[in-house]
Parts: sequence; structure tokens; C-alpha cells
Amino acid sequence: MPRGERTLGLWRTVAGWLLLASVAGWACSPPPDIRGLQNLSRSYEDELLRWTSTGRVYHGLDRVMFVHATYLSPQFRQAFAVQYLAVFGIDPGKVDSDLERLATSEGRGHEFFVFMDTSDYSWNNLDERDSVWRMALWGGSEQLGTPPMSIHRFKGRGPNLRAFFPYLNGYGRSYLVAFPLQQANGKPVMGGADGKLWLRLSSAFGAAELSWRIGS
Repeated sequence: MPRGERTLGLWRTVAGWLLLASVAGWACSPPPDIRGLQNLSRSYEDELLRWTSTGRVYHGLDRVMFVHATYLSPQFRQAFAVQYLAVFGIDPGKVDSDLERLATSEGRGHEFFVFMDTSDYSWNNLDERDSVWRMALWGGSEQLGTPPMSIHRFKGRGPNLRAFFPYLNGYGRSYLVAFPLQQANGKPVMGGADGKLWLRLSSAFGAAELSWRIGS
């Protein structure tokens, strides 16, 4: 077997191990706390919980990082649009703010609203070229991870953004992360409508794995 094929096979094996680890880690992660002062519909909050996954990195008993990520699925986007209109009654395309950027971002690929809090604030830099963290998306254990095509850091943690995503706190940072629909080889990241997606944030300090079952 040529050396290049052996190397690719090794990476795919490692990717499979990582995905098995991600399933175990995800199963142990409790849902995010969405209690707050917001006055939003139960249906929206149900969709928020359904499409949000949580991961954590620890060093001994000390928490290095935790992350909440909401997959902006068609179902969640529909609930978000209905809730936005019920609250504000205006076209989100006419307003320039973090919340409206989320409302008008559809169509660029697999998109996630990501909130991350780190023990060292300088490590919360997903949007920087020399970030501590490497982020990738998988749709199956045979794949190599697909890196994001864009990461936008939101300007702040305004009350409206925190109302729609109550798991935000006053210390972390929020991002809009978009991944391509296709892998580098041209095949789709997600093989079918009832597949899964895995998101992994890794660094020399540890890794957090999050997963979603799509279409279930």
C-alpha cells in the first residue's frame, strides 16, 4: 500500500476513535441552563434545547473551558423567526445587530451559534488565526474533520441576544461559525437526512466534543 494511503487510513482510524469518544462525552453532558428573565414561547425554548449541545474541558478538577453550540437547523431557524417576529414585529434585515445577523445568515452551509467561556480569557479566540483551539465538523467516522469556512465573533452580549440564548453569561464570547456542506473531497459532510454531526474543539489543553442527531 502506498505511504499516502496508509497515512490517510491512519487518520481515518483516529477520527473514528475521536467520534466514539465524542458520543460518550456528549451523553454525559447535561443540557444548558436556560432559566432567565426572558419572556419567550415554550416552543422556541424546546427547539433551543433540542438543537443545543454542550462540552467541557477539565484539568484535574479545574474547568479550562465550557462551550454551548446551537445548530442552526431549518427547524430551529423557523422557531427563531417566529419568535423574533412575535417579539419585535419587524424585518430583521433592516436592523444591524448581533441578533439580526443570526436571523439573516441562512444558506451558507452548516451553521452554529457558539458560546464559549474559558478560564484564561485570552484563550477565547476562535476567530483568530493563531487561536488556541482547532475546530472541525464530522458527519461520520470515516471522514477527516472539515474546518470552518468562516468564524464571526459577535460584538457583545446584549440583553436581546442573551434572551434568545439564555445560556450566555457575562464572561464568555459568542460566535457564528459556518462550515461548508462538502468535504475537501467533494462529498457531503452529512451523508443523509437522518445522519449525525459531530463538532470538536481541540487544543493542547484538552478537547470538547458535541453532537447532534439530524432529522430525528
